[in-house]
Amino acid sequence: MLGIVPGVSFFLEDIQVTKQQGFSRFNLAGYYPRKYRGKVEPSGWYLLTNLSSLKAALQAFKQRSGIEAMFKDCKTGGYNLEASHTTNERLIALIL
Repeated sequence: MLGIVPGVSFFLEDIQVTKQQGFSRFNLAGYYPRKYRGKVEPSGWYLLTNLSSLKAALQAFKQRSGIEAMFKDCKTGGYNLEASHTTNERLIALIL
């Protein structure tokens, strides 16, 4: 297992992630944010990706995290938009 500690990042290209046949090779990005203002994240990230750089993989993952949080807010996190059963116009008005 690749140990990762705060402040460390790495990018390994073209690695095999399983012994079973039928799976392709991938890139592996590892990232653990450094300690900031006395706080440290509980764990780092290991990202299996087909993107070509650490920067691209981290940017995509950060965007995905924001999108998932938005969907949670809209579905079950308080807004409960799925249960509102509104028309398109009313839904837009609710969101705005």
